[in-house]
Amino acid sequence: MRTLTKTTTKFTCITFTVLLLFLGCKKDELTASQWGERAVVKQNEMLKLASNIPCSQKLNVSIQSIENSCSTQYFAILASDLAKYEKLKKEYLEALDKQYKAWTQEGIIVDFCSESIWARAQPMRLDCKDDKIQLITSANLPLAEAKSLIVTTKLLIDQLLNAQTCNSDASWAITPIIDYQTMKIEYIPYLSSGNYKELKEKVSLYNRLNFNVIEAEKKDSNYIHGKQIDKVECLNGKPVIKYKN
Repeated sequence: MRTLTKTTTKFTCITFTVLLLFLGCKKDELTASQWGERAVVKQNEMLKLASNIPCSQKLNVSIQSIENSCSTQYFAILASDLAKYEKLKKEYLEALDKQYKAWTQEGIIVDFCSESIWARAQPMRLDCKDDKIQLITSANLPLAEAKSLIVTTKLLIDQLLNAQTCNSDASWAITPIIDYQTMKIEYIPYLSSGNYKELKEKVSLYNRLNFNVIEAEKKDSNYIHGKQIDKVECLNGKPVIKYKN
């Protein structure tokens, strides 16, 4: 009888321990939707942290960023709030990561952005409005300033394109650029296996600014597409886009 009691007690303890571990694991098993809600909460906390900063604190503010698959978020953060921001950022990214994993477990195929068009917003400066810090990016730049910057950015893009050289057709790709005046979508070549970071930054800025003007002037998004592209050829040491007949 004594042996039975000890065995029963031991079994009960083991069962109770396993049950606690199981319940502890179940607590963390949220749905993709629930993880998404947690991410939004953390994002809103970061936005709150970046709002209502007095202009008198401008010298103590830095621009922080969070890069996702197809976009980048920017926040104006006080130096005194930087540690809090980093904690929220970590929790935000963890929630997003767990949301993606939960989608997979739920049998949902997540189609990560492949950036078919380069148009990420970029930080420009910190302004003051109503005695509060305002973060200006290429997504909210004033219209007149955006139009002027489009012209100068296009010149820089042309310079980078003119500097391109090649010795074969391999590894050349194309990316679109938008023109708010003509509403045309044209394509330019770039070396996908090379360092095209600067070109991507300039094209992203150019396209983002053009989209802003189109939205601000309420233009119809009926873009004009050119001829169908066949391939990029290396001719006389320069990459040239060839079109189908």
